[in-house]
Amino acid sequence: MPNPNSILTKYTYDPLSDRYIYTETVGNFNINYPIILTPKEYERLVAQENIRAYYKQKIDALDGKKAGTEDEQKNLLPEFYVNSGFFETIFGGNTIEVIPQGSVEMDLGILFSKQDNPAFSPRNRSNFTFDFDQRISLSLLGKVGTRLQVTANYDTQSTFDFQNLIKLEYTPNEDDIIQKIEVGNVSMPLNSSLITGAQSLFGVKAQFQFGKTTVTGVFSEQKSETRTVVAEGGGTLEEFELFIRDYDENRHFFLAQYFRDNYDDVLESYPFINTNVQITRIEVWVTNRTNRTDNVRNVIALQDLGESEADNLVVNPIPGGFVNVGPNAFPDNKNNDFDPTRIGSGSILTSAIRDIATAQQGFGSLSGQVNEGTDYAKLENARKLVEGQEYTLNTQLGYISLNQRLNNDEVLAVAFQYTVGGRVYQVGEFANDGVDATDVTTDPNSGQVTAVNNNSLVLKMLKSSVTSVTQPVWDLMMKNVYDTGAYQLSQEDFKLNIFYTEASPVNYIKPVDGTTFPIFDNNTSNTADDTEIIETPLIRLFHLDRLNYNNDPQTGGDGFFDFVPGITVIPQNGKIIFTKVEPFGKYLFDILDDDNN
Repeated sequence: MPNPNSILTKYTYDPLSDRYIYTETVGNFNINYPIILTPKEYERLVAQENIRAYYKQKIDALDGKKAGTEDEQKNLLPEFYVNSGFFETIFGGNTIEVIPQGSVEMDLGILFSKQDNPAFSPRNRSNFTFDFDQRISLSLLGKVGTRLQVTANYDTQSTFDFQNLIKLEYTPNEDDIIQKIEVGNVSMPLNSSLITGAQSLFGVKAQFQFGKTTVTGVFSEQKSETRTVVAEGGGTLEEFELFIRDYDENRHFFLAQYFRDNYDDVLESYPFINTNVQITRIEVWVTNRTNRTDNVRNVIALQDLGESEADNLVVNPIPGGFVNVGPNAFPDNKNNDFDPTRIGSGSILTSAIRDIATAQQGFGSLSGQVNEGTDYAKLENARKLVEGQEYTLNTQLGYISLNQRLNNDEVLAVAFQYTVGGRVYQVGEFANDGVDATDVTTDPNSGQVTAVNNNSLVLKMLKSSVTSVTQPVWDLMMKNVYDTGAYQLSQEDFKLNIFYTEASPVNYIKPVDGTTFPIFDNNTSNTADDTEIIETPLIRLFHLDRLNYNNDPQTGGDGFFDFVPGITVIPQNGKIIFTKVEPFGKYLFDILDDDNN
């Protein structure tokens, strides 16, 4: 128990002996033997007492049971002292103070699911995964001396990345030339209504003072953009600007080269679609990135499946008798000898194609010629997409639009069926076409399972995990669809213009001095509406203006973009679609070519 207040304890320094003397007295009487310490022993004893008192103070503050500990809880970290005159000259003090605030939460769990579904392979019937989640909310205030301050905010649940801030602010004396230096998240406000300052900048900002002149400079990257939206009648009006290279990549794909080759001709007289093709059934499979176990199958995607034109085939050299139909044939499994419906009875493919492990040998006599990534791709546990929720299908023009853009290393494959004049064609295999997901072999005597084999579907490849612009599959990705970034577009007040920028943006193009352009036929066989290209607005030159506001054909168009849902625009997703496969490539070259070379 502690000594009563009547007992006085103290240390007294004796300069003659250079010793510290510890005494306990009551009045003028010593009640205990004095303790004599050397200066080093005394310093060590004082340091131990200070450390003990410091940790006791922090423990009491963390416990929070004693009165007056609320203020102590706000700063559990000590101040650090730097014994340096140079340090104090730069930062205006010799202390370093760090004040953190926030919380860290972590959830760790295990998810296990089991489905006794005979349609799944035994390995896919059970799924075991870890469930890990963390939430961090942290703010940090650091002070170095009186001139440098560090501020940081980080929150894993913040809506935008620019809400996670870090900033270093150095403020010298008011008489210095350098008034302030900021590094990190800075801003540049301006006291003007004509020129607005930039916000959410990341870089360096400095303020200088030369007498009565103040100079502020910023070198930074802007992390945000300013957009003005006008609301009228329950909707919003918004401007957008796109360049020809900004097409919506890895999202829209033709189902076969036939649909790409005939796209321009089919839409030449839009809104009438000049085709009798009607796609009636489709299955779309992609790389399984979500570890889903329902609607999954092993698939082998072939680039040449259903193709017949030599320019659209990747197998090289093409074996004699490989193509079974004439030119301009409709896509079908029977078009070449990669027909999966004739495996073992006329197809080059063998039963080894059904096994992921032996897919290369499944190409039979062509096993030495084909390569994974170009000729074919194999996917284990590929995921089937849901039509209407994850993609949409244009049943006449023969292309699909994915709701989510694919990564460069993902594979996309399809099986589809369509009719032409009452005849049914099919490319690829459907999951319920009779190819069981699993073959189980049992011992006839014991009844025990001796082997389990997973069978792969053979599909048409639309995108490979290897990107090569020289491969025919590259052409299946549509490059004439552009994303405005808006949703639920309305025809009312919607305007789209195409500009050619040289010295200044203009909505027409003109030839180089000394040359001429050919006559523009307005994408019709009627010579009466032929015009000079230099007199043709670009919106009409690119075949996007041939109708009036009511979408009725009008000679020369009405000067405005033809808003035709499903043909020139996808209103619900804010997509603009050109009626030419390569509007700024082959089509434009052919229009401007005056010698037909």
